[in-house]
Amino acid sequence: MKRSGGGAARRLMAAVCVVCGILAFWSGMLLLSHWDDLWSAGDFYQSGSIVYPFIRCRHCVQEAMELRMTQSWGAEEDYLQHTRLEKLEAGLAAEETNYRFLVRDEASGQVLWGNTDEAALDQAAARETMRFSVSWGEQLRAQDETVWNSDDWSYKVLHVYTPEGMVVIDPMAGQTNTGGADASGTEYAERPYNQYGYAYLPEEDLWQYDSGQDTRIHQAGLVLESGVAVPLTVEDDFMEAMGDYQAFQTWLTPVTLLFLAAASMALFLLTRLCTRAGRRRGSGEIVLSWWDRFPYELCLSSGVLLFAVLLRAGDPIAYTINQSGFSLRVLVGLGLLSLVGGWAVLSLLLTTAVRLKSHTLLRSTLCWQAGAWVIRQCRSLPSRWPMERRTVCLFLLYLLGTAITTPTIILIPVYQGFVLWRLCRWVHQWKSIRAATGAILGGTPEVQIDTTGMYHDLREHAEQLNDLGAAINNAVDERLKSERFRAELITNVSHDLKTPLTSIINYVDLLKKTDIQDPRALEYIGVLDRKSQRLKKLTEDLVEASKASTGTLPVNLERLDFAQLLTQAMGEYEEKFQLSGLTPILDPAEGDYSILADGRHLWRVIDNLLGNCCKYALPGTRVYLDLVRWDGRVTLTVKNISRNPLNIPAEQLMERFVRGEAARTTEGSGLGLSIARSLTELQGGMFRLAIDGDLFKAVVSMPAAPAAPPPPVPPSASPAREEADPAEELSF
Repeated sequence: MKRSGGGAARRLMAAVCVVCGILAFWSGMLLLSHWDDLWSAGDFYQSGSIVYPFIRCRHCVQEAMELRMTQSWGAEEDYLQHTRLEKLEAGLAAEETNYRFLVRDEASGQVLWGNTDEAALDQAAARETMRFSVSWGEQLRAQDETVWNSDDWSYKVLHVYTPEGMVVIDPMAGQTNTGGADASGTEYAERPYNQYGYAYLPEEDLWQYDSGQDTRIHQAGLVLESGVAVPLTVEDDFMEAMGDYQAFQTWLTPVTLLFLAAASMALFLLTRLCTRAGRRRGSGEIVLSWWDRFPYELCLSSGVLLFAVLLRAGDPIAYTINQSGFSLRVLVGLGLLSLVGGWAVLSLLLTTAVRLKSHTLLRSTLCWQAGAWVIRQCRSLPSRWPMERRTVCLFLLYLLGTAITTPTIILIPVYQGFVLWRLCRWVHQWKSIRAATGAILGGTPEVQIDTTGMYHDLREHAEQLNDLGAAINNAVDERLKSERFRAELITNVSHDLKTPLTSIINYVDLLKKTDIQDPRALEYIGVLDRKSQRLKKLTEDLVEASKASTGTLPVNLERLDFAQLLTQAMGEYEEKFQLSGLTPILDPAEGDYSILADGRHLWRVIDNLLGNCCKYALPGTRVYLDLVRWDGRVTLTVKNISRNPLNIPAEQLMERFVRGEAARTTEGSGLGLSIARSLTELQGGMFRLAIDGDLFKAVVSMPAAPAAPPPPVPPSASPAREEADPAEELSF
């Protein structure tokens, strides 16, 4: 419950973090879009909101002046240009806009166009003065071309384009250039250019161009003085921008507070999530999920791809906002896209935090894994060679390095020092292996050699020595355990068998046959009888346990019905269960529970398990016996609640002379479970115990018997069988 509650709290924290992050993002974007307005102190004319309509009006003035100057230079004006000029002039009239301007000639200062006078312009706000130029004719110059003359193709003819049409200039028909060089190499006089800015160079058969001599190109330098009327009197872009600015000033404080609160909360929750990310509740251990093991480049690539999809999906929403503003549908769509993006960012941040804490950020990248694979292959390739080949290769590499570094005297000590350092490392590692070998021979098998950084061959040798030491250690532990078991066996047996068993039983029988009337004497005789019988049973169990553990008992495997045998045992133990206050529950499912076992030995196993239930189970509880057939085996599971606390391991409970209660006040000998396991394994079965608190569970698994052969066909049925259908015979 704690784990599920913690997971729910963490998911709730992540959801709140995403929502706060989205609020902080959009409020921050809104503040950034009006960044200049934050510092204008409520003055619209000093804010950034006035810039955008101002720039639009300035561009309109420049476009209109270009059309007006082109018209004044005599250029042909088409319908679209004429309509555009009329629209611009009407839109820039003082009655239609709050934008005030004057356009002057840069050279003379003469006013060429405007919608106000100088006095009114001086009272305008957001004053600006700028230079710009207007030119026309470059498009004609771009169409000029030279072609070879059509007579003998010996020189080039110039085709010049003018507003009236194309003009062909043939330098041989009427040269306008007398410059050049004579046969002696004397330079010609300065070359004159024609009205189109071209001069012909006969020595190179080339037309030279100078834009300053071209009368088709017209240029004019202009000065634009502009500003915004105070106060605004016309409903235009400036008035709309001023309304938006004033509206922004009203909710500037709430948006700023929302941004600060949401950003602070998002950072706080993100810090908490990153701190707890990947840690197992209670232990603090870092546990990597499948997402944390996913290659990091693919995580980033999937995030980038997701954001590209979100941006593409957000284009229609942005277009709708620009055209018709916000609506409920737009807000819902924008919120959904923001939630998906927020979850993606949070997932990337959390997996990055987990990888950093587990030091797997670089190891989880494909580049790192590919590089590590290449290095492993390069390292493992020489290890597959015989040691003689590796020695020869290393010697040849040493000779090659010596030959390369000998011409460079400076690198000789560096290279030889490196080789000497590698040899010293090998000697040091070999000394540690020899020291560990001596320690193992000296009686300290638990010594372990640190194989970190060892060479391949030495590391393999050191690991083998470590395994050898561990094996010796285990063997010593097993021997000590066996010795301890023997000592305990001798102690317990000597404690229980102080008097000769046969004499006790005989004298008890004699006393029972005498005519004794004293009730106390009869009670004493009964005690002696019970104790002698218990001692006899203990001796028999000990002998049987020894025979079963050594495998000297004869085993006669035969086909038995496990369910029937268990039912018979339950019938015999019915009265004992009632006296012990236990309720047995046995309800095997329908099916075949035939096994291969020795009936006498299997009965002893079942008898020991049911007897233990009567001795050690808590009165007033149930004893469950489950019999199932699965995977070629028939398994019996006996479960009961222990009367005394089971504070010992299940393996120790199956040892000899070990009881479930430490006071040793019950009638058991401590050999029943050991005998049951030995007899079960002697028949090819498996026996195991499981303890969960006070729940004791014993499992006996025996191999299932193969399917019974079909009954033989009577001789009288042979003719009918010969006439049977082949398909039916195959089915049989």
